[in-house]
Amino acid sequence: MTELFEKYNDKKEFIENRFNELKNRGLNDENLIKALIEKEIKENFIVPKKLKSEMYDKVNYMCRRYMDRIARFELDYDFIPDIDALKYALICAFEAAPVFHSQFIDNHIAPYWKVCDYHIDEVLTLIDTDDFLKSADEFLLQDIPVTSNVQFNVALLINKRESKLCFRWNHMLVDGGDYKHFVSDLFKNYNEYIENKTMPLDFRKGSRSYKCVYDDFNEVDKKKAKSQFAGVSPHDKHTLPFTEKSENDNKFIARKSVPSVVFNKARETVKKYEGTVNDLIATAYIGAVYDICNLPQNERVGISCAVDLRRYIKNINRTGYTNHTTFMPCIVENKGENIFDILKQVVECNKNNKEDKFMGLHGLPLLNIGYSTMVYAQAEIVVGLFYNNANLAISNVGKMDLDALSLDCHKPVGAAVAGAAKKKPCAMMTALTINGNLQLSICSVGNEEDKKMLEKFFDLIEEKIKEMAEY
Repeated sequence: MTELFEKYNDKKEFIENRFNELKNRGLNDENLIKALIEKEIKENFIVPKKLKSEMYDKVNYMCRRYMDRIARFELDYDFIPDIDALKYALICAFEAAPVFHSQFIDNHIAPYWKVCDYHIDEVLTLIDTDDFLKSADEFLLQDIPVTSNVQFNVALLINKRESKLCFRWNHMLVDGGDYKHFVSDLFKNYNEYIENKTMPLDFRKGSRSYKCVYDDFNEVDKKKAKSQFAGVSPHDKHTLPFTEKSENDNKFIARKSVPSVVFNKARETVKKYEGTVNDLIATAYIGAVYDICNLPQNERVGISCAVDLRRYIKNINRTGYTNHTTFMPCIVENKGENIFDILKQVVECNKNNKEDKFMGLHGLPLLNIGYSTMVYAQAEIVVGLFYNNANLAISNVGKMDLDALSLDCHKPVGAAVAGAAKKKPCAMMTALTINGNLQLSICSVGNEEDKKMLEKFFDLIEEKIKEMAEY
C-alpha cells in the first residue's frame, strides 16, 4: 500500500481502513484492492451508511402482499468458471452498488436502506450436483428477507465439466432490464481479470430514481410527461383455473421451451402482419387464455404487458442499477375465427400504445404524489387501494446477448428467467430468447394440480405459436 500512501498522503487512514474492509469481505488480490481504492479516491466515492428508498423500492415492497419479491435468472455453460475471478468481480460490483448489501428498514415515516457489512461467501454459494433443475429450484425458490445484509445471491452449480449460474435477488433492487446490464458489467470485469488480472471497475453508480426517465425530454414534453396522472389498466377480471388457496401451497416454477424451428417460423409469419416478438407472445398467451378458461368467442380479454422505461434514457450509464419497468394493457375484443384474428387485434392495440409519446409513464406522477405527500405507512395503504395487480400479465426480457454473457470465451448454452412467485390467481409469465429458442416460465404459489394446469397452459401457448408458424 506504500504507493497509495505516498500518492494520497492525506487519505492514509481511509486507505488503510478500506484495504482491511475489502480483505475481510474476501477480496484477496492486493493489486485489485489498490485499483478499487484509487478509483474511489479519484471519483470521491465513499460507500454510504444509508441509502434513500426510491419510489419503485416502495412499490415493490408494497407488493409483498401479492408476491415474494424475488426475481430469478439462470445461465448454463459447458465449462466451470474461475471461482476466484467470479468472487472478485462480485465484490467489486457490490462495492459500486451498496444497495446490494443493505437491509431495508421499514420505517413508518420514511423507509431507507441501511448499508451492511458482508462476506463474499454470503453472496456466492458453490453446489456440486447431479441434478441441475432440482438444485436450481432449491436455490431459486428461497426467500431473501429485507432484513438480510445481502439482497442479491448467486449459486454456481457444478456437474462434472458443466455449470449453471443461478441468480436470485430482491426485486426492489433491480428489474430484468437492469439485471441484464448488471450481469453484462459483471462478466466484462470477470473476463478482463481472467485475461489481464485486472478489472475496469466500470459499474454504474448513478441515481436509482424513477425521475431519470424525464431527464432527456425537452422542457415542454417533460412538463407533459410529469402530468400523466391517469393510470392505464386492462380492467380484466379473468383468471386461469387455479385451485383455491391453501396453507399447504408452496412456491414452484413452471417452465416451457419452444424450439427455434417453431419459434422462428412464427416470427416470420408475425412480421407479415407488421407484428413483433412481443405481439407474438401476447397473441399466444391470450389465445391460450381463451382455450384453458373455455371463454366465449366474443368475450373481451385484456392482459398487462411489461414496458421498459429505459427507452426514454439516452445514456443508461449515468443511472444506477434500479427498476424502470411499468405495464401497458393489451386488449382484444374477441377470439375471432383463428389465431390470426387475435394477432391482428394485438398488433393494432400495441401499435396504438406505441404512438403515445408517453407510453408507460402514465400513473407515475400519481404514485410519486402518494409516496411524497404522506408518511410511508399512510402512503402504502392509500396506494394499495388503487394499485392494480393484474391477474394476466407477461414480461419479455428479450433476446440474450451471447457475447455480453460469455465467460472466458464460453457463450451460455441455455438461459431461463422467472419473476417473483405470485399468489393465486396471478399468472405472470416471463419470457426470453436464447439461441433461437423461446423460454417461458411462471413462478407461482400453489400445488401440484396448479403446476399441471400451468404446464397445460404452456402447451396451449406452444400450440398457438405452431399455428402461427404453419401459416
